[in-house]
Amino acid sequence: MEIKNFRTLKKIIELNSFSKAAEALGYAQSTVTFHIQSIENYYKKPLFNRLGNTIELTEFGRSLLDHIDTLLNTYDKLEGFSTSENMPQGIIRIGAPESLMMYRLHSIIKQYKSQYPNVEIIIINDLCSQLRNRLNSGDLDLCFLLQPEYSYQQLHTTILKEEKMCFVAPHDYEGDDFLPTPSQMVLFTEKECTYREIFNNYLRSQSFYPSNILETGSVEAIKKYIRYGLGISYLPLFSVIEDAKQSKLKIKQHDSTITFYTQLVYHKNKWLSPALKALIELSLKHSETW
Repeated sequence: MEIKNFRTLKKIIELNSFSKAAEALGYAQSTVTFHIQSIENYYKKPLFNRLGNTIELTEFGRSLLDHIDTLLNTYDKLEGFSTSENMPQGIIRIGAPESLMMYRLHSIIKQYKSQYPNVEIIIINDLCSQLRNRLNSGDLDLCFLLQPEYSYQQLHTTILKEEKMCFVAPHDYEGDDFLPTPSQMVLFTEKECTYREIFNNYLRSQSFYPSNILETGSVEAIKKYIRYGLGISYLPLFSVIEDAKQSKLKIKQHDSTITFYTQLVYHKNKWLSPALKALIELSLKHSETW
């Protein structure tokens, strides 16, 4: 038995004609007749009551027809299985610090979802050190990290963009040292954040040892507090450049001896599914415009 025999039978029933089925399938009418005879010979039962030019299924033919749609639908799925497996689908788990999620990833995610709507994306916000741990444990598929250039035994790293850092103060801040006034706080990112230590070193170099401190992992919260005049901080330039252009914040670029990069990182033993490959390719393309 061959699947084409059942396709022929279904087409005959749809068109109610052997000759029309032959034309639709691109067969000679003798081929269509042979397909039907093959089914009948296999089951040793007739499919049609041959009453002149009338086509009428036998009881066996009707019973068989009930199963043909299921058979052909399943076959079509199996036939296209290899192709569908190469299409981005499924779930991918991405890790990123809040700053990158807010200011670097949105355009990537927008285009990715418009092209691959069947891929579900889960984004986890955390510190870069914690995200690396989750990559190593297999809890995440891929991460975008903002940190100095490091080499890891188990992780593959691609640098996407060198990032500038800057001091940030309220828009009406006066002076050039970016030290808080007596009524202002130092707004620190979390202790494990690499660029917090650079900021702390700068304050010490100015003989300033803060006691009025607010610590948070949210860049957006820090920016909002600064706009309210509550203090000063140290953040990635890309996260505050638009606010500075609109005179909502005052910034000063800082060239540290440590250079930061936005990096794309995944485990070296990670199988790169079509969904992950597509995201990596799109990220590389978008990073060229940053």
